[in-house]
Amino acid sequence: MINRLFAVLSIDILVKLAGVILLPVYLRLMTQDEYGLYGYLLSIIFTFSVVLNFGLYIPISKFYHDFENEEDKGRLLFTIFCLLAVILTLVIFPIYFFNWDYILVKILFKNQIHYAEYRGSVLLALIVTIGNFMLTNFLFTSEKIRQLKQYNFLRIICINILATTFLFILRNHDRVRVRLETTYLVEAILFLSFVFIFIKEVRTRFSRKIALAGLKLAIPVMMSAVFGIIINFSDKFFLEKYGSFKEMSYYYLAVSCAGVIPMIFASFQNAWLPLFLKEKDLRKNVVKTNKLIIRLFVIFAVLSCSIQIFVWIILSLGIIQSKYHETLYILPLLLISQILSALTPLYTNYLVYFEKTHVVSVTGLFVCCVSLGLSLFLIPRYGVYGAGAVSIASNACYFAIYYFIIRFYIQKKINEIPVINP
Repeated sequence: MINRLFAVLSIDILVKLAGVILLPVYLRLMTQDEYGLYGYLLSIIFTFSVVLNFGLYIPISKFYHDFENEEDKGRLLFTIFCLLAVILTLVIFPIYFFNWDYILVKILFKNQIHYAEYRGSVLLALIVTIGNFMLTNFLFTSEKIRQLKQYNFLRIICINILATTFLFILRNHDRVRVRLETTYLVEAILFLSFVFIFIKEVRTRFSRKIALAGLKLAIPVMMSAVFGIIINFSDKFFLEKYGSFKEMSYYYLAVSCAGVIPMIFASFQNAWLPLFLKEKDLRKNVVKTNKLIIRLFVIFAVLSCSIQIFVWIILSLGIIQSKYHETLYILPLLLISQILSALTPLYTNYLVYFEKTHVVSVTGLFVCCVSLGLSLFLIPRYGVYGAGAVSIASNACYFAIYYFIIRFYIQKKINEIPVINP
């Protein structure tokens, strides 16, 4: 297991960290306002893509190894693909056809932007992000490690080389649009180059039984993602309403640096979840999970201290301009928040394992109300520091709630396991 995780994570983490490692370069190539707007657009894209995959990655992770022959696995993949394609079309087409996205932009943006110029880029980014997530999840689940490493390695090289090159060449153009279009055109080309791996396993037979079972698992996860929009996006939303893109720029710099933790965990989770769901012995899963939580907490705590010191050094040396200095004071709040956020899925994995994903919706609604209330109270008064406090409170709430819920379900399941006398 360790060898498998290391082989996958080494490249996948590099993909996600490349943007952070190259932050000094991107901050030189973009103005403070441009970087703030680009960060806000990416937050919108990532947040909505989590909802618009409709939780359909969960049935693939859960059922793929339950089927023993290739025919059944192929039917699973085809069924999930059809569900995703149909539902995504039914949602996105009317929004763009009737220009409802302009209404959404008016809600999300207080500061004026030329949305018409970004409209096509945002749509491309949204679809490619969903496709990339589903493909990566499939490659992890089906244990196609070599292809996954190749895919991620090409993403590191191509996206960052071409993005920085075009930002430099087209520095007199709209650099937010240049970076957005370059990044996601490259992502789209690479996705189309590797999606044949998925297509080869597909068997073109739709299964109503698989579809219903898949939706039963996926819909509660999707509902949780809807609540997650409010929980994870409310800080950025209220900052945009009560601040400027300049203020958001150093908040997003802190978010990018603290984002190293969830990036690393997301890669770990993609590799860990299929292994977790394959293990049928509950007691073994409990032991492994408890050890992982302790070890990951220590690793992330050490990593957080290293990130704080690293940011201080590059600001002191002038590698990142001094106008981003306030990042140093916001960063500790976000690092604490992201540690809590990263560890929580190790408990929510049990809800998929027990097929109790409906619980996610209930807890999501509660934390959503807490997050929204705190955002309305703290952010207008304390700005970026209020946003950091809201982030900590929301993620601490999530962690505590799931800790007690999962303890209850584990004890209940263990009590149901029959005792075999020797």
